[in-house]
Amino acid sequence: MNTETAFEIAGAVLLSLGGGGVIVLGCANWLGKIWANKLMSAETAKHNQELEKLKTELATQSDQRSQTFKQKIDLYKEVSNPLIELIVKASHAGTITKKDLEEFDKNRLSTTCLLGMFAPLNVFHEYNSIIDYIYDSVEGKAIWTFSEFRNRALKFLTAIRSDIGIYHDEVTYSGSR
Repeated sequence: MNTETAFEIAGAVLLSLGGGGVIVLGCANWLGKIWANKLMSAETAKHNQELEKLKTELATQSDQRSQTFKQKIDLYKEVSNPLIELIVKASHAGTITKKDLEEFDKNRLSTTCLLGMFAPLNVFHEYNSIIDYIYDSVEGKAIWTFSEFRNRALKFLTAIRSDIGIYHDEVTYSGSR
């Protein structure tokens, strides 16, 4: 065998190994991309499921908070109406009759129960401060002044606003009446 033939054989062997290496490298690259895409698809699907679950939970919490907010507004409207009606009657008539007080008392018991069940303690205490002042005034234990009633009512409103979460500042009267 001459050197020329040996170089031809060596070149053929190197060429076949190099070509096979390129083929193996190309196949490995192609197979790697397929596996990476499958893994990425699986991870993407997993994250999408988790994201949808979180979106559903967030929507549920948002709906619950919205419903609670509306219920609290309704509760506070219902609780405030008997107070408003009694004060309007007293302001226009100049006095409160026994019948007015009995009707107010019935409504007061109902609203006290509602506040006791659904309102925070500070709202409950401010409401009772108003009620105590009204009864103390009717019974002659305190002297009725609208400004005192207004101050207690504004403290009650401040507690309500804080509970609802719309404002946390104190409601005050800055007029001259």
